[in-house]
Amino acid sequence: MKKMRTHKCLLFLSLILSFIALSGKAQTLSPVHFGIKGGGNFSSLSLSDTRLDSKFSGGYFAGAMVRVDLRKVYIQGDVLFAQKKSKIETNDGRTEDAKWKSIEVPLVIGYKIVDLSLLNVRVFGGGVYSYVMDDNISILNNVNNSYREFDKSNVGYQLGAGVDISRFTIDLRYEGGLNNLSKDFKSKPNSFSLSLGYFFI
Repeated sequence: MKKMRTHKCLLFLSLILSFIALSGKAQTLSPVHFGIKGGGNFSSLSLSDTRLDSKFSGGYFAGAMVRVDLRKVYIQGDVLFAQKKSKIETNDGRTEDAKWKSIEVPLVIGYKIVDLSLLNVRVFGGGVYSYVMDDNISILNNVNNSYREFDKSNVGYQLGAGVDISRFTIDLRYEGGLNNLSKDFKSKPNSFSLSLGYFFI
């Protein structure tokens, strides 16, 4: 009886391992991959108003991603919730954080410089659309009422590099704004971000 149980256990374990191996192989062969990611960003605002000075300050982001592999070339799109922050200083010595929360949808095209089964080294570039849901920029509003007319929709570009280790992915990105946040002042956001992601499929 003990031998029968041992054989059954070994057979069951072999079936499970075979299923995991076949599933992993199928997922590896699939060109479409889904995952989640999150990380931190450091942002500033390039302001034309000489009464203000903007410095980089930290925020965060998290969301989902999908990647389509075309051999060494790939296309990746993300949907992210982000909070960005910039430290604003005025001529009279006041300092305050300008914060804004947004939904961001970056779409990039990348190239794998190193393309191995468990290790990829990549470079990429593309565009990003963001929609500001909430902002706290009272220090800007106090300086000039025109800052109250911040555009909710913004378009920018992204450049970066990344590393994939098995299912984990790490990206370092620079993002620059293409349109002004305010209609009356030249105020484009700039940010650096570092993310860690994981592909389930």
